[in-house]
Amino acid sequence: MREEEADDYRRNRAISYTLRIVMVILLIIAAWRRDWVYVVACVISLMISFIPTILKRDYNITLPWELDLMIASALFLHIGGGVLSAYYLIPGYDHLTHFVSSVLVSFLAFVVIYILDEYWDGLHMDIYAMAFVVVIFTMAMGVVWEFLEWSIDLVFGTREQWGLQDTMRDLLVDTIGGIIMAFGGVKLIKSGKLKEMLKDFGLQVYRSIIRQGKA
Repeated sequence: MREEEADDYRRNRAISYTLRIVMVILLIIAAWRRDWVYVVACVISLMISFIPTILKRDYNITLPWELDLMIASALFLHIGGGVLSAYYLIPGYDHLTHFVSSVLVSFLAFVVIYILDEYWDGLHMDIYAMAFVVVIFTMAMGVVWEFLEWSIDLVFGTREQWGLQDTMRDLLVDTIGGIIMAFGGVKLIKSGKLKEMLKDFGLQVYRSIIRQGKA
């Protein structure tokens, strides 16, 4: 890793850990207010945010800092929006979080498909087929999220969903995020930047998971 890349890595890791600390503070605020829905959401988000650490500890897999930062940022925006009432105070905040989350989900999907295509004999996929699958997967995850919001409203009497128009706009934003990332992913593959970004990560996944599965 070059010195400049090492500096970027350390800086962005520091940012992602700072966001996790802020999420702990938000958890304390939610608990103090007895807002149990967001207490649970904070706990789940913190658990998800430490998946990169668990992968490093248990499988010796280091997540690219871009992914680590995107995960921490998306979780922070969602939790912060709920605990600090940004969803109600800032116009369009809900759609912003949906867009960021959809970009993250589509990027994760692209990374998984690309690594399997590169390192696993069981999958060989054209890059445009990858892009199509990424868009469909992102749309599907958007639908799952809306069902989750509806379930929370039904069980806890909250107002995560504001109506049909809001739900449809959220799904539209999710789709747009998936399409943008699909085009971006194709461009990254063609330019070789995705291969460079995921070179070490892909080899680690192959050695720790894919090759072990063949044994």
